[in-house]
Amino acid sequence: MNEENHFIEAFNNGYILQQYKPELLNTIFQNLTPTNNYLQGFFAGKKQFEIENSKNQMLELRQLRNNSQNKGKDFENER
Repeated sequence: MNEENHFIEAFNNGYILQQYKPELLNTIFQNLTPTNNYLQGFFAGKKQFEIENSKNQMLELRQLRNNSQNKGKDFENER
């Protein structure tokens, strides 16, 4: 397996592990430093999941705020 494929496989493993077992990955993350291509990919996958998850949470929060503001406007219109 070439280095690029090795990095991609590690990236995917890190992403999936962060998604389903973040406490395990955090333990691994605390005890290792990315010294080779595999670990660099592994930690990059972890970070990518965190970024995407944060963006999704921000979008959900924005939608909830918009929905609550719209409900307040509907309530005012009913008066």
